[in-house]
Amino acid sequence: MHHIHLLQGADFKINVESDNILLHGTAEESAGVLLRGSVVLDCHEDIKIRSIVLKFIGKVKTSWIEGFGRGPQQSMFRDEKTILEHEWSFLPHTKKVYHLTDRHYRWDFELPLPGDLPESIQHDLGQVEYRLKAVAERPTFAMNWTDKRNLTVTRVMLPSSLELQQQIDIANEWADKLTYEFAMPRKCYSPNSLIPITFRLVPIAPNLQIRSISCLLKEYVSLAAGDHGKTFSQLIRQVRDDHLSLDDPAAHWDGSALTKTITLAVPPSEGDHKITCDTTNDLIKVRHKIKVEITLVNQDGHISELRAALPVMVSAMSNDDAGALPAYEDTWKSIPYDPDTFARMVAEGMLPTSLVRATPNEAASLATQSVMDEPLMPSMSGNTTPLPSPRPAHQESTDTPYDPLPWQALDLSRVPSYTTACRTNRLYSFSGSLPTYESAIAIPGQARPSLTSLANQS
Repeated sequence: MHHIHLLQGADFKINVESDNILLHGTAEESAGVLLRGSVVLDCHEDIKIRSIVLKFIGKVKTSWIEGFGRGPQQSMFRDEKTILEHEWSFLPHTKKVYHLTDRHYRWDFELPLPGDLPESIQHDLGQVEYRLKAVAERPTFAMNWTDKRNLTVTRVMLPSSLELQQQIDIANEWADKLTYEFAMPRKCYSPNSLIPITFRLVPIAPNLQIRSISCLLKEYVSLAAGDHGKTFSQLIRQVRDDHLSLDDPAAHWDGSALTKTITLAVPPSEGDHKITCDTTNDLIKVRHKIKVEITLVNQDGHISELRAALPVMVSAMSNDDAGALPAYEDTWKSIPYDPDTFARMVAEGMLPTSLVRATPNEAASLATQSVMDEPLMPSMSGNTTPLPSPRPAHQESTDTPYDPLPWQALDLSRVPSYTTACRTNRLYSFSGSLPTYESAIAIPGQARPSLTSLANQS
């Protein structure tokens, strides 16, 4: 725990719920966050205090060299601005001192932080920093007690963000030499991740050879301070592939078309070769692009180079996936909620008894009226309820075995909580088409309106 131990007979420290403040969504989407913590003073003897204050401050600092050439033509520009500042006075300053006895003292604090707060940045040209500083002022000739705590503001993308779902596809034809297609599975990536880029190249010109493909991840930084500004770009990571011959096992040739995937590694956000996440505010802007360079050898031997730029974002991702919903294409795997299924799973020890409903719904009960020899299961109220059979009540006994449809005898209007559905740890699927509206609502014991009747009512 971050604190300062004092030899004068007291411990003085700042406690916060987390040093990393997460803002979810863009500056327009985020609702902000509440910073919570406390200032603690543990006195081991009677002491005197004049005041105790806590200050939260966020600052942006920029510095760069202006001018051209060297020597007197260049000058260093520096600027510093306060983004947000707040102060708490736990023991206000008065003419008299406070006498504190040997005990534990704690002062809680809260501060709502806006959703458009700039993220923390540590760059050579600019920094955005946030800090808490607590000061316990002592009487004259006594040393004041202080404690500092650095905070990091990080912005994470929402799971519904378009950048996490949008696939990047670029296709075109270049100078009657070749047609090209570039594809990435999404636009946004996190630090220390991999970016797969798929190329499909079809030479048009005769005897055109593809010599190499290069992918460069570049970072662009723009700073503004009053009438001064600075734009800077740097190469973050580069991958070059020179093995594009017909016998290359990693390259797929379909006739005259070349298809190959090159993986570009995104550096981590810390360390010597770190990357800065995308950010957009009035003071510092950071963005990224992937530059693609394809080297071609023409029939006469001279070299041509195709260049293109792919949009990409680098953003922090939330590690808390406990409440994340499944992807849309995976929702069909969820099992429909059926009290009988959950009852059997509880009987087998797969689920706790607290998840079982005491009495099945009316449709399920009517579907099992003819079943009298099923085993009984204790309900939450102490009564016993028969476990229903999967065969509907209206099905007559025939020589042909009855194969019920997957959605029959289930009350599709009853949906479990997401936590309950996750705990089932089972997948449900069937081969075939989805039911029509009429067949899905034709559940024994229940009458549902048809689409025609609903249309007439409206």
